[in-house]
Amino acid sequence: MKVTLLESASDFLKQTEPLRAADPFRTNILGSVASSVEKGTRTYEKYFWWVIADESEKIVGAAMRTAPHGMVLSPMPLNGARELALEVSAHDTELPEVAGPSHLVEEFIKAYQGSGTSEGRRPIEEVGHDLLYTLKKLIMPPVHGSMENAPREEFKRIYAWFIDFGNEAGILMPNPTESIEDGFNRDSWRFWRVNDEIVSMAGHASLVATPSGIVGRIGPVYTPPLHRRHGYAGILTAQLSQELIDKGARVMLYTDAKNPTSNGVYKRIGFELIDENKRFKFVDQEC
Repeated sequence: MKVTLLESASDFLKQTEPLRAADPFRTNILGSVASSVEKGTRTYEKYFWWVIADESEKIVGAAMRTAPHGMVLSPMPLNGARELALEVSAHDTELPEVAGPSHLVEEFIKAYQGSGTSEGRRPIEEVGHDLLYTLKKLIMPPVHGSMENAPREEFKRIYAWFIDFGNEAGILMPNPTESIEDGFNRDSWRFWRVNDEIVSMAGHASLVATPSGIVGRIGPVYTPPLHRRHGYAGILTAQLSQELIDKGARVMLYTDAKNPTSNGVYKRIGFELIDENKRFKFVDQEC
């Protein structure tokens, strides 16, 4: 296996195109983030764009890190994850987290910890266990209310709910304003309104075009505690899914594996589980 650190998001998108076309759902985060960086709509502190090639120089895996976020792995052979870990240990001494398909993340960490570096000897902590769902056949639930585009005048509400979502999910939200503005620029924020009250919020990532079709990833989806257990998140997700389908996209989303309520909601509106991801955090030891 040959592991290469690329210089730009454009190179990364070009070289990983066949890989992303073959597995558009499991590589969606890589494609959507890299596309946003290439377009200049999102910026980060540092960039690490990795590709893994086999003996025939075919790209069989990819990974990225947009600091301060952790690393995200695509599907790849196990030995690719091991070789990637060794290269990362030599080039990215500030790696805070790694996420991806469970078996690959575990293999990566084993090799990273065995690299002999001081960073590799840091203890780890599991901080996320997510399930990847794709929409098979949409089932629209009969819930009162209506979906509406969220206007910029509602920035404060979205900001507060965006932060609450991150806190509940245990997800780092380092640049919420930029993320929210990006959503407004793409007209991707939606509310669910019942009578005169906004009760739920949803958004979606940039649509990712691959040779095998367009993929739309829904998230975040958030309902304040006061309005939960009325089906608002489910109907809003279903309505937004239909909107993305009308744009020619296949729809996917991630859920917290430890949240049976949300997993049940998405299954009932037609989503099907296809994979599970884990996220591990490296813990700096106190001197």
